[in-house]
Amino acid sequence: MQSLQNFDRDFVFNFKESFDLQLEAMDAAAMTPLQQRYFLRNLLIALELHFVSRDTSAEIDGGSLQELRDAAQLMLHDAKAEVARAYLEELAEGVFAEILNGFSA
Repeated sequence: MQSLQNFDRDFVFNFKESFDLQLEAMDAAAMTPLQQRYFLRNLLIALELHFVSRDTSAEIDGGSLQELRDAAQLMLHDAKAEVARAYLEELAEGVFAEILNGFSA
C-alpha cells in the first residue's frame, strides 16, 4: 500500500461526522455492556483503518496517531482488551487534529 502524505479535508471531516454519529447511535441504542465493549473496540479499529495509509514517518513522536496504531493493534490481538469511551473520544480528538494539521490538503 502506498503511503499518503495528504488526506482531502472533506474525507477527514466526513469520517469525523460519521464517527460522532456512531457514538450518538450507541448512546441512543439499548446496548448491553458487552455490545458497547465491541462497538467501541470496532470504532477504534475503524478510526485506525480509515487513515492506515498515512505516511508514518510524518507522524509526531508520541502523538495520537502513533497511540492509535498501538491501541488498534492491541484490539486486534487481545480479545479481552477494552476501550473506555472517554479515552476513545480523547484519542479521536487528537487523531483528527493531527490528521488535519499534518496530513490534509
